[in-house]
Amino acid sequence: MPAILEDAVKKLKDKGYSEGSAYAIATKTLQESGDLKKGTNKATKKGDHRGEMSEATRAKTRAQKYKMERKEGRKFERNTGGRD
Repeated sequence: MPAILEDAVKKLKDKGYSEGSAYAIATKTLQESGDLKKGTNKATKKGDHRGEMSEATRAKTRAQKYKMERKEGRKFERNTGGRD
């Protein structure tokens, strides 16, 4: 199992989700973001790279991406949990 999937499942289980639910949620989310290949649990090149990063490093690269998008005037729909 790819490291990024393991990390996501562990985080969801810590939040109280059952193991089956955690796998389903993590798999779907990571497939939509391009970290896992569609219909499988195999990591893409991006997923392998992000799986090697620490949680803090992934957050920094994500923030940098959003900062560049704002600077270029692009606004993409993303789930911000009500913050924004």
